Amino acid sequence: MGLLTRREQRKEAAAPPPQHPAETYKSLALKALLEQLLGDWRYSILDLGSAVGANVAFLSQFASTIRVEDLYRTLNAARFFDHGEEPVEESAFERLVSIPRETRFDIILGWDLINYFRTDELAPLIRYIGRFCRPGSFLFAISSTLKEIPATPTNFKIQDAETLIYEPGATRMRPCPRYVPRDLGRLMSGFHVRNSYLLRNGMQEYLFMRD
Repeated sequence: MGLLTRREQRKEAAAPPPQHPAETYKSLALKALLEQLLGDWRYSILDLGSAVGANVAFLSQFASTIRVEDLYRTLNAARFFDHGEEPVEESAFERLVSIPRETRFDIILGWDLINYFRTDELAPLIRYIGRFCRPGSFLFAISSTLKEIPATPTNFKIQDAETLIYEPGATRMRPCPRYVPRDLGRLMSGFHVRNSYLLRNGMQEYLFMRD
């Protein structure tokens, strides 16, 4: 490779990293969730993804309160994923996540976060989240069936009651745990599958309900 001129070097340094284009798909689990909601009732909602203005605006029509946690970024910043082979306890999430003990949620949006936790991490996380649910609370989650996923969680934006726009959070890839319903039935302690949909884009959507 030849030497770059200073102008070319500046241009190359200023060039933004390549981005995956945003895509749109029909979310059957989101539609199923919204069909369960009563028009004259207001729900307490926990969004475990990043803060997205369009999602807050859409959910506001159903919500009394909306709490956004950005769980992956919080845990990653605290180096939670550097624990190696050390066992993970619920107490780890108590230290790192600032949800008040007395809070209860009717709806939790987990998006594709389950793809970014090992089995020994996911089980205690679900037990921790379950503390903040009432019987009958809903948990929306997406599991990938692909061999690889983006290195960081995908950003999802609600377009309407059955449509999601998604854009991968990174161009780098990592292996996917490829959780199947049998795995999640074991790991999602205190929840059962209310609806499950295998989609053509490699996603399997779940709507779990708290026992």
